[in-house]
Amino acid sequence: MVKVIRSGLLFLISSFFVTCTPGYEPLGQNEAIRVYTEFADGTNRGIYDPETNSKGFPDENYDATSAMVINWHRMPEMIPEVDARLRYRKVHPRYSDWYSAEGKSTEFWYREELINRVILTDLQPGSVYQFKVREGGEIFHLMTMPASLDERPVRIVMTADHQSPAWRQQAHDNAKMVAAIKPDMFIAAGDFVGDEGIASQENADRWALYLDILYGIYDGYFIYEDEIDGKHFKNLIIPHLSVLGNHETGHRNHIRWPACVNTGMAEPGYPEFIAANWMELLFHWPYKSEGFFSEFNPGHPNMDTEHVREGFGQGGFGSLGFSDYLLLIGLDNSQNWEGEPDRGLRDWEGNLITEKWPWFETHHSDVRQDIWLKNLLEPDVGPSAGERYTNILPVWHRGLFGTVRLNMSLKNREILNNWLPVLYRNNVRLIKEGHDHIYTRTVPLKITGEQPENTFIRKNYYEPNSWPITSNLSQEYVDNFYAVNTLIDEYTGEITGWEYNGKYISYEPGGMIAIGHGGWAAGRRDPGRRGGGNAGFWFTDNEKGGEYFGGAESYHINLITLTNDAIQVEAYHPRQMVNFENGSEPYPIHKFKWDHHQEKWFSFNLNKNQWIDYKYGMTATVPLTTPH
Repeated sequence: MVKVIRSGLLFLISSFFVTCTPGYEPLGQNEAIRVYTEFADGTNRGIYDPETNSKGFPDENYDATSAMVINWHRMPEMIPEVDARLRYRKVHPRYSDWYSAEGKSTEFWYREELINRVILTDLQPGSVYQFKVREGGEIFHLMTMPASLDERPVRIVMTADHQSPAWRQQAHDNAKMVAAIKPDMFIAAGDFVGDEGIASQENADRWALYLDILYGIYDGYFIYEDEIDGKHFKNLIIPHLSVLGNHETGHRNHIRWPACVNTGMAEPGYPEFIAANWMELLFHWPYKSEGFFSEFNPGHPNMDTEHVREGFGQGGFGSLGFSDYLLLIGLDNSQNWEGEPDRGLRDWEGNLITEKWPWFETHHSDVRQDIWLKNLLEPDVGPSAGERYTNILPVWHRGLFGTVRLNMSLKNREILNNWLPVLYRNNVRLIKEGHDHIYTRTVPLKITGEQPENTFIRKNYYEPNSWPITSNLSQEYVDNFYAVNTLIDEYTGEITGWEYNGKYISYEPGGMIAIGHGGWAAGRRDPGRRGGGNAGFWFTDNEKGGEYFGGAESYHINLITLTNDAIQVEAYHPRQMVNFENGSEPYPIHKFKWDHHQEKWFSFNLNKNQWIDYKYGMTATVPLTTPH
């Protein structure tokens, strides 16, 4: 730790963080090319050593209403000492002195630019700060989050699956809608530009384009101007938060389930793991952990060493706490197994995985997110997160509840076993996921350890879309790995839920809802493909408030608004961009909310323009193309 004296106050800042000094330290001569901000979290999410009490659990705990990250790219300076230096001050609600801050510079692989990053941890909540990186250059502004929802609502825009290196018109229109909304943060839940974790010139250019369109300093969509309390501010920046997706983690296949491959082939096709290099290079949260080890550590037998970069490969999960009103949790279900490794796992031709890869059962992930999540939400000492925070919002990429893939199969069942119960116990009401490239909204779900009354368990078998189930697999093996346990109503014979390892998912009107993103640019899919369904259509039963659709209509963004009274969710198709821009009332795909006081869900009747009890879904009863 280093001590920094400022205005008579003592600040403790990690040595990784910035040094802030009063006055006018000289700045660089090169203007930024692109500028983007994030919220800062602590470090140490990796292995915890109880003997030395170092590394890993617990996270360093400080409030994200007062900690922000500034990233800017520019050409290297003649004097390297000024590359990662900026000057900043508070300008609203009151002015402060100017301070200089020095961060860290990193090479932008395959490009001449540097990525510069400063992390500020001593900011005032609910304030506007200005900063510049060049003498006489552009002045940029950032807003810290409010200390309380008493001050104002918080608006969050979420999307997923851009994936394309190009920008389709839908992607441009969705980005324009985000700019018109001017949210407090933009969260992309994985699959950004399809880089597969490979460090190459092509992927460097893809990422530069992505950031140029959103954060180019002269025409980036997410750099805007606005009035705040009667004061006009230019170059305000929408903070960007990124959650790891499967297209950021490794090439060949994006499937971390070896039974999907044929080990008997000369080239087995098993995914070669690569650190999430680009995400760690370009973004701070939630990638910069200390002491993190996973399949991506350099000693793993199946590493793609050609694309490993020194100092990278630290994983991608973490949390951001905003006062007492929001705990945002980013989880990674694309690269980390949860629980213990499956023993005796076979490939699609019936060969034991360990015959080809002896290391498979011993080189399991060293980091258990479920242990970290349990520690975060239910620490041994002190109140639970459910008691501390009004809203807890988990975000991950690979969909558990979609209607395209083999949802809740072997790939995901340990998440049901290890993640969902602890989230449910801590009053989580909303979960965000992506990956399937269609829109889904589940029915409200209850997660318990008790089997619902008047139900029995029946196995529901599925056959993958890409390969047949070979006769070399025993019936017991097929029962274990190619079936899911469904809860069946004794009287009607209908599916009423799921079971795994004594954990049950069932319908509960006041339960938690997961929304799966159709995406904002990646190609659309249709429900039921890729072995989809898998009894998963139960999750989206329209009679209980669920919904799903694919095709072109599933391009959209989600707007989540947090107030003291409710969590409100709206989804907008890019054709509503015109209404956002001209000030007309935009017409949502749906609108629903959780009422904190009544502790129940409500939906918004789009035709009657009123809130109603949540039951029959919220899709428009007039065509989606109708302007409003």
